[in-house]
This record gives sequence, structure tokens and C-alpha cells, in this order.
Amino acid sequence: MTMIETAARTTRNRRSSSVFVLACISLVLSLVACGVAGLAFGNDEPDPLPVQSGPQVASAAQVEAVAHVTLPPGTVLLSAAYSNGLETLLSAKFRIPRTALDAFIAEAEFTAAPTPGFRAVDAKHNVGGGNLWDPETAKTVSGIVEEQPTADGTRRSVLFGLDAPDAVTVYLYASRG
Repeated sequence: MTMIETAARTTRNRRSSSVFVLACISLVLSLVACGVAGLAFGNDEPDPLPVQSGPQVASAAQVEAVAHVTLPPGTVLLSAAYSNGLETLLSAKFRIPRTALDAFIAEAEFTAAPTPGFRAVDAKHNVGGGNLWDPETAKTVSGIVEEQPTADGTRRSVLFGLDAPDAVTVYLYASRG
């Protein structure tokens, strides 16, 4: 073997070794990155710093407090859910006597009057999920979307289902934050 052949073989061996070392380093870095991604995305434990709670069942008192409304006597709360955190979100479905509708609207001090035929609330306003939130089933409706929030920044939308002669089904959505 000549000196030139030996030098060429040594250079080839160095290149092969360099390529092998770089491939090993790349493999190690990829495995580390996958491990970090697994820790970040594969963790089923609760978020240590949550910014929003999951939906929870809301009571009538919570509906009144969050949405700044007073539920009249005879109200039947059908469903209500809220989520709290960076935003406060609430959806509530309840039935009130038809005779209490005007007082309910007046006491809530909505910044707009109900608009006949206006569907102010729809499926996307369902905070808690589930199948009790069904504003699309109301045929005769009236609705309000407030342009100005309340003093604490709460925005409210409400749909009145007027299909029954003696009761009104109210779909109420409130958000703040």
C-alpha cells in the first residue's frame, strides 16, 4: 500500500467517523425533543396554572349574579352552566310565566328592547354542552344583544321563545372578560 492510498483511506475513515458521530448526535437530539414533547403534550394531569375552568352547573343564584338578572317567581331553571377564569361565561335556559316577561326585561335593565324575530342566541352560546340547549327549536322568538356591557363589563344576549301561550322559554348568555 502506497502512502497516497494510506492517506486516502485515513481521510475516508475520518469522514465516515464524522458522519457517524453527527448521525448519533442528531439521533440523541431527536430523542430528547420527542421526550420533551411527550412531557408537554402527553400529560393527563390538570394544568398547574389553568386560565379557564371547565364548565360547571350553575345555580339560579349564580345565573342572577353573573347575568345581572332577577328570576321572577315561578321560574323553572332547565339548565345552566358557567366557566370562570380569564373570561366568565354563562348560559342558562329557564322558563318564566308569560305574565312575568315585561317585569323580567325591566328589572334586568337591558340596554336594548327585544326585537321580534331576532335570534340573539344559538348553539355556539352553549357553555356547558349537552342536549338541553336548543334555541333553534323555538319558532316564534324575540331577542336582545346588548351593544353596551353592564357596569362590570358583562355582555348579555337573550332569546325569548314565545311558542307557548302561558310561558316563555328564555335562553340567556352572558360573558365578561
